[in-house]
Amino acid sequence: MPDTIYADVSEWQVPVDDSYPHRVLCIRSNDGDHRDRNWHVNYPWCRTRCDAGELELFIVYFVWRPNWRRTVDVLKDLVGEPHPRMAVMVDVESWGGQITGDQSDGVNRAYWAVADWLGSPRRVIGYGNVADLNRLWRVKPQGIRLVVAAYGTNPDYPGKVAHQYTNGEGYGNGTTLPDGAPPFGTCDMNSADGLTPREFAAACGIHVTDDAPTLGARRSR
Repeated sequence: MPDTIYADVSEWQVPVDDSYPHRVLCIRSNDGDHRDRNWHVNYPWCRTRCDAGELELFIVYFVWRPNWRRTVDVLKDLVGEPHPRMAVMVDVESWGGQITGDQSDGVNRAYWAVADWLGSPRRVIGYGNVADLNRLWRVKPQGIRLVVAAYGTNPDYPGKVAHQYTNGEGYGNGTTLPDGAPPFGTCDMNSADGLTPREFAAACGIHVTDDAPTLGARRSR
């Protein structure tokens, strides 16, 4: 059964270049109102590689913060016109206790703001470990797809579409999966288990044909 392997990177890694071997890449845009310092390299590279057919899709992720309106505004400002093969991931984490309690209202408002901007909720996915997803995002949108972070295990979780199996710090060793990818070295790595890159793209709301990608249907109001 095929698995789609891809890296998840930010300014904590070197910028991407053409040595990157996989057909999906996840890049950070912003953490709250902090703009990722590698964005000016990573984002145009992803767009160009998608246009050339070398990437099936790319995922832009932003770190959710309680000032979610400002966070979403920074995302939109960085992206400009969304590429049709781009999905967006909402990164929901406690950050060592910085964010506590049920933040479902604010996370869901950010989710729907991005879904409306992209034209489809299918193009918005979530991210977190099981504890944070349960504590911070207790009430999730129906049909949400999630990347679940768990190192050394691969837990079942409602809506899981991919599994972050290593954070590039030794976790995940002992599997047959890579702990990193060129040019980044060790880094956060993910597996969309049982999905080809095109199937994973479709699961993220990106429907790729041999000619051009088309956008998902807009949510009825």
